Amino acid sequence: METIAYKCINCGGPLQYDPAKLKFACEYCRSDFTEEELKKHWGELDKELKQEAVAEPETSPENADDFSANTVIYSCQNCGAEIVAEKTTAATFCIYCHSPVVLTNRLTGQYKPDLVIPFKISKEDAEKKFFDMCSQKKFIQKNFLKNAQLDMIKGVYYPYWMIDSLKDGVVHATAENKKTWTEGDYRVTEITKYRVMRKGKIDFKGFPHSALAKEDHNMMKYVNPYNDEEMKDFTMAYLSGFLAEKRDTERNTLQHDVDEELKGYAKKIYGETMSQYDTYHIDDISMKTLNEKWKYALMPVWMMTFNYDGRNYLYAMNGQTGKTYGELPCDKGKLALFGVGLFIVLLIICILGGMFLS
Repeated sequence: METIAYKCINCGGPLQYDPAKLKFACEYCRSDFTEEELKKHWGELDKELKQEAVAEPETSPENADDFSANTVIYSCQNCGAEIVAEKTTAATFCIYCHSPVVLTNRLTGQYKPDLVIPFKISKEDAEKKFFDMCSQKKFIQKNFLKNAQLDMIKGVYYPYWMIDSLKDGVVHATAENKKTWTEGDYRVTEITKYRVMRKGKIDFKGFPHSALAKEDHNMMKYVNPYNDEEMKDFTMAYLSGFLAEKRDTERNTLQHDVDEELKGYAKKIYGETMSQYDTYHIDDISMKTLNEKWKYALMPVWMMTFNYDGRNYLYAMNGQTGKTYGELPCDKGKLALFGVGLFIVLLIICILGGMFLS
């Protein structure tokens, strides 16, 4: 499989994108370059992407196991070693010489991304932000910060579909207003019910949806949102020094899920127009798509694996904003003590309240 590696202008060493400097850095001669400087020297950075994607040979189930059916071999341009990668891998490292490589065939033709958000948080900052976040958690096990072993931290570009969708919707709802007053010894409540209809167009811009069907794609939902204003036109150079995944889901398989998610957001938007009522319930909603455009984008995520007390913990951090998602080891003793304390406080309030009422 064809690969590409970006070389330093000064010494020819491998270049990696440095989020801390927002430049492409050479670890050998310590040179830094902007994208514009690389283009001025090398010319077109992504000429390989202009070729049509070549279908990768499929192995028949009769003569292939799960491993061979889901992997492919590529050659490192720096040392010539043959490396095995998963079928969705688009950028990785050579495990022998550690040079960053991009698998061009995974990004050509229909698989060429339209947009990319480069990493903005460095590896060191990601680790610091994570431990700072842990130190603020009150119910985390006290020895976690001291004893947790950081087994792996890797920067990964994950594939997303970015969707612009103009919807025309109609909503029918039941709403209520309540009035309560006192007449003598009686407390009277008047409930007025309304049938409400709302209709109008909603223009969704840049709605993100994971384009990866692997098990960890659900985790990607919880590190959103990204700042779309920092999106750039895609160039493979931003993948150098990081891992990257190629999308493995297409629009036709995701359309229903996207429509349902947008319908959920539409209910909230239409509901905000019913603020004059005390309560409302949406009975039905119909949405018609007037115009829709899907773009393929790669988003930065720091993946961190910790080993603590014989168990592995996986965390994801937004490589642009630092938003973190993952399960932390909870100290059940602290949680139980807090629960007891809360119960005692509420009990005292109830007792005092009862004394005053009596």
